[in-house]
Amino acid sequence: MSQGGNDDKQAPKILTKTIGEKFNDGTGKIKSLYSFARIYKVPEDLRKLNECAYVPRLIAIGPLHRKDEHLQKPMQHVKMDYANRLFLRLTEGIADSKIRDEKKDELIQECVEKMKKCTVKAKKYDAQGEATLVNMARKYYAEELELNDDEMVEMMLVDGCFILELLYVYYHTNYCQVT
Repeated sequence: MSQGGNDDKQAPKILTKTIGEKFNDGTGKIKSLYSFARIYKVPEDLRKLNECAYVPRLIAIGPLHRKDEHLQKPMQHVKMDYANRLFLRLTEGIADSKIRDEKKDELIQECVEKMKKCTVKAKKYDAQGEATLVNMARKYYAEELELNDDEMVEMMLVDGCFILELLYVYYHTNYCQVT
C-alpha cells in the first residue's frame, strides 16, 4: 500500500519534469531558428482578419512588402526623390553642378561600400566571426529574404535616406518657419 502511495506522489514530479524538458527543447529549437530575428511576417490567417492593420497602404519600408504592386508607384519615386534631396542637401555648398553631381556620386559610393564592406563582430549578434552590415540586417528577419546583396544595399540606402529626409522636412516645415 505504501508502494502505491509513493508512485502517486512521484507521477506529478515526473510529468512536471517531462513538460519542463519539452519547454526547454522548444525554446532551444526556436532560438536556433530565429536566434537574432526581431522582424517576423504576420501569418496569412491572422493578416486576413484585419488586413489593413498589417499591410502597408501607402509606402513600404524594408523588404517584406517591397514587391507589393500597390506600393510601387508613385511612392517608390517619392522615396527616390527624398533620398536624392538628402544627398543634394549634403552637397549644396558646391556651386558647379558637375562637381556637385560627382560629389553626390562619391557620397553614395561611400555609403554603398561601407554597407558592403564594413564588418561588425558577429559574436555579439549570435553568429560566427565577423559579418557585413548587410548580412547583419538580414539576420533581423525571421524568414529568408529574396534580395541579393546589391538589392539589399539599395533598399537600405533608399529607405534609410528617405526616413532621414522625411524627418528633416517635417522638422523644418513645423518648427523652423520664419515669422
